[in-house]
Amino acid sequence: MMRMEAFKTDELFQKINTPKDVKNMSDLEKKHWPRIECPDVVDAGQPFDVVVNIGSGIDHPSEQAHFIQWIEVARGSCDISRVYLEPVFSLPRVTFRMRLNKDTSLVVRESCNLHGIWENRKEIKVK
Repeated sequence: MMRMEAFKTDELFQKINTPKDVKNMSDLEKKHWPRIECPDVVDAGQPFDVVVNIGSGIDHPSEQAHFIQWIEVARGSCDISRVYLEPVFSLPRVTFRMRLNKDTSLVVRESCNLHGIWENRKEIKVK
């Protein structure tokens, strides 16, 4: 049985959202939490891909009434890149190509037009 949605829409726009329990996410959390796919360890200065896919087991819609507006990746508090998406024609999956020169906390955020900003983080080691 799925958990009931615990959020009111107004509350979602007052903060950056993350799942309350990653191992037991609600459908709303599964649909909005950005998944980060990239190596845990990278070579200093060498390019690598970071794939960001919105949704964990439940695809996020891409329709006029409900869509992902943008997806961004940052190195800690330093922005790296942001991609804007159009409803209907684009799907919420983006590949960022980057390089790092020191250990970093990647921060990925996405903005849903109905459910606010959602965030995930991943630590990357540089050798």
